[in-house]
Amino acid sequence: MFELARLRPIIRACRCAAALLSGTAFVACADGADADGDPSSPAIELSASAIEVLGTSDSLAVVRDLEVLADGSVWVLNSQEPYFMGFGADGGSLGAHGSPGGGPDEFPMPSAFVAGGWGGEVWVLDLLHHALIRISRPGAGAEQFSLVSTAVPRGSVRSGMSMLDPSVRTARLGREIVVPHSTATMDGGVLQFRYGLLGADLVAVDPETGGTRTLVALGDALEDPSGDFIQSDGGFPLWYRLWAPCGENLVRVHDRVRNQLRGFDGSGAEVDPIDLPPVPFTEVSPRQFAGAVFALRQAEVTGDVATRLTPEDSLRLVNQMADMVQGTPRELASYLPRYVDFRCSGDGTMWLRPMDLEAGGLGGGPVWLRIEPDGAARDVRLPDRFNALRFTPSRIWGVSRDEFDRPSVASIALPPG
Repeated sequence: MFELARLRPIIRACRCAAALLSGTAFVACADGADADGDPSSPAIELSASAIEVLGTSDSLAVVRDLEVLADGSVWVLNSQEPYFMGFGADGGSLGAHGSPGGGPDEFPMPSAFVAGGWGGEVWVLDLLHHALIRISRPGAGAEQFSLVSTAVPRGSVRSGMSMLDPSVRTARLGREIVVPHSTATMDGGVLQFRYGLLGADLVAVDPETGGTRTLVALGDALEDPSGDFIQSDGGFPLWYRLWAPCGENLVRVHDRVRNQLRGFDGSGAEVDPIDLPPVPFTEVSPRQFAGAVFALRQAEVTGDVATRLTPEDSLRLVNQMADMVQGTPRELASYLPRYVDFRCSGDGTMWLRPMDLEAGGLGGGPVWLRIEPDGAARDVRLPDRFNALRFTPSRIWGVSRDEFDRPSVASIALPPG
């Protein structure tokens, strides 16, 4: 799925060891890090006792994505074979399938599910097939919609998230599917390439007709981010391209410069933006930065993103990185994203996951910022060891890990009000 060798030139170009995801706990707490929501409203605390486990399997490793259908069934994208597992509303198995390979019924690079599905089914984007493939009917044949015949050329659908994660966000909007499309190349250098990915076009594709149209050209619609980036000693910004459909006729996009969630309707016309609370941090210490970028450095050292160092070796590596980091606290802060995930529920409620310096970096911590359609914001703290992947108006769906680190598909009911 991920080949570190492809990233080594980029890693070398970023002399301050910049990366995107972090799993380390060896990081100092952020000074003055307050909650992101309304300080007059206490955070909603969801306890571990509220977790409702739907099902699990001995084959589950890392759940990369999850989709919930209208009948209450859930399908997950697994990090290893079998890639796809289904659970009925009662927790019973709906089957498991999906193997690597280049054949028509194989999946060389499954990326992520189409958020919201299509036609009442679950579809996955496979990057090498350059196609959307139905996976929720095992044994019925892998129906697929090729993107080759559209105005989205092969190789132009690229991740705007972590360099350690090839996932590409796609989503249903009404009867169309929105796909990010970028023509950015490395010809102008790593920095311009990264800006190009962040400024991708959100292209609406009609699976029934094959027609395409540009819904939003992010590079034109969003404020120029280059003035917000202070290059201290080489490198490139580590921000994520965050967008999501927030209902049947609205797409929201995070605008880092304006500190807003910008909105665009199904015709591409802009609607009123949502102002966000003050940014969660403006300065980052060298040790905090080392903790944030630890995961890519660990992958470089071990040669594999799945290999983990011992706690002693991890601490030693973080200390070395902190000693090597160059730049002022404000310069280091400008490298990092303020938010690392963005989702919406069908009723238009927005969910933003802040980057959490205290929790150790760019993977995000247990707190999400819940924003109502009218802009009212409040922190929601999820239980430890619960990773949210989908939000509905009444539930948060994701993966819960027990004390032995075994994953289960689970959900948490949202309290009324």
